[in-house]
Amino acid sequence: MIPAQNVVIAGGAEIADAGGNMQAPSLSNRIRNGTLLMLAIALVLGILALPKVYLLGSAIRTTLYRNYISIEAAQHMNAALTAVQLAQRDGTLNQVLAGNRREFMYWIGVELNDITEVGEAELAHDIEWRGRALFDGLAADPQKRRDRDFTALRGRLDDLVRMNKQAMFRADSRASVLSKRLAYEYAAGLALLFLIGIALSWTLAFTISKPLAELTDRLRSFSLRGPSLRLGPQPIAELQAVAQEFNRMAERLEEFDKLNVDRLIYEKSKTEAIIESLEDGIVMVDPRGIVAHINELACIILGVEREAALGSPFDDLDSSHPHYLRVRAAVAGMREPGARQVEIELHVRGRDHTYVLKSAPLRQDHGPSFGTILILQDITYLRDKDRARANLVATLSHELKTPLTSLALAAELLERSGGNLDSRQREWVATIREEAGRMRLLADSLLGVAHGEAAAIAVRRVELNFSDLVSSVVRSFGIQAEQKQVSLRCEIAAPDLHLRGDPIKLSWVVSNLVGNALRYTPAGGTISVCAQRCDGAVRLAVRDSGPGIAPQIRDHLFERFAQWNPNGFEAGAGGLGLAIVKDIVEGHGGRIFVDSSAAGSEFTVELPVGPCDGQAAHS
Repeated sequence: MIPAQNVVIAGGAEIADAGGNMQAPSLSNRIRNGTLLMLAIALVLGILALPKVYLLGSAIRTTLYRNYISIEAAQHMNAALTAVQLAQRDGTLNQVLAGNRREFMYWIGVELNDITEVGEAELAHDIEWRGRALFDGLAADPQKRRDRDFTALRGRLDDLVRMNKQAMFRADSRASVLSKRLAYEYAAGLALLFLIGIALSWTLAFTISKPLAELTDRLRSFSLRGPSLRLGPQPIAELQAVAQEFNRMAERLEEFDKLNVDRLIYEKSKTEAIIESLEDGIVMVDPRGIVAHINELACIILGVEREAALGSPFDDLDSSHPHYLRVRAAVAGMREPGARQVEIELHVRGRDHTYVLKSAPLRQDHGPSFGTILILQDITYLRDKDRARANLVATLSHELKTPLTSLALAAELLERSGGNLDSRQREWVATIREEAGRMRLLADSLLGVAHGEAAAIAVRRVELNFSDLVSSVVRSFGIQAEQKQVSLRCEIAAPDLHLRGDPIKLSWVVSNLVGNALRYTPAGGTISVCAQRCDGAVRLAVRDSGPGIAPQIRDHLFERFAQWNPNGFEAGAGGLGLAIVKDIVEGHGGRIFVDSSAAGSEFTVELPVGPCDGQAAHS
């Protein structure tokens, strides 16, 4: 420890011990005194040089400004004379005389207000007198040639320019002399400051280097292990303060070393509390496969005891519980490339639960791995929602079958009594039967999906006449088009456009496209449905005269739940129609695209004619 009799005066220049003996001044006083001396010399140098700098600036200002204005005025007056002389030669003097006279008089006025040299005033007045006489003579007799007067006046203007140029050269010489003298004085002052700085730095270096070298040797022996070293008195007040702070730091390090273990234990406990508060099962495995931590929920899910699991290899826990065995097998399967997560069905706490098992490596940035975290995330609530949704679909599909059957039967009875119906009514009845049959097939497909018979509505492959299918679907929209006052045309290039596909699903495609066109086409508009053969494929084009599709919507048009509501038009049912159309078309191995402008939109579907392995179309 530092001896008690040594006291550092915080703001003073000296150190006094108990006996009152005064020591050398502090380092701060030495630096302050030397700095103040250098600043004083610099201040005196600046006070002496400031008037000369001002004179130098005044000379430069006189050189570059006032004489330059006189030269510029002479040039403008010369230009005015030249313009008048050329105009007299060309016979246009009356047009330019007044303007150039004003120009000449303006610049001679500027010159008279900017007299700087001896004799310049008389020369300026002479120029003014000659200019007035010349312009008065030209105004009185424009035809008379006055070349001698022009030449004389230009000579006087040249004298004015020459006088101011010589003045500029003289001012430049004075400024040059003054600047050289100022440079020599500054150089002398800087040399003095340089010498004082060398002396001060040499003295300070000698005063500081030896005590610092001794202090460095003592600091080298310092170690965090073992007894802490203490520094004794120092010869300089600032070094004495450093020694005191070093001793205090050593004491604090000793206290910190005692608290370090307690801090680590606290951080570990806090981390474990965070892991325990999570609603997922967490298992931390170190790089050797040893269980480093497992929370209570993971113990319940796996059916193991925490004390038995900690410190044991995860692949060889002392447990034969079926949950642990299934999770262990799933973890082994996830070690294969590409396996990220897996779902596991487990019976926990009296009911079936669905867990997603995830494996996440513990790594900081790109450093080495600290192990792996196994996460058992409970997604039972999501599966419950899926089952509820499937039950709802099954219920709706089942309940739809009865009214659809009744509707189809009523339409069939009406069709049998055809004698009492005209041709238009028979067409309506046929449309009702076709749509009822299509809806019944859709209800059967949805019921099959709800019962788990298929993960999607599959695409069947049968031979069909696409021309008849398109004509039938377009005909079913005739009544809606008539009510909306829209012209609906069907143009079939050939009556035998045969291909292999699912007639029900393809009728959905045509129905959705025509229905969308009818929805967004205003009264008086036109919808054209064209079908033709093109390059080994059948092409269907549905064109409308609606408002077109906004560019920001066009890229997302075939996504689920994408809708666009232009002003004055009703929105679709749920934004699923075009997404279903795209899935069905791609399920047939085809493609769909759209072209749109302010004059309307055109949806084009291309379907291959030959057999194709298409994917199932999701609804």
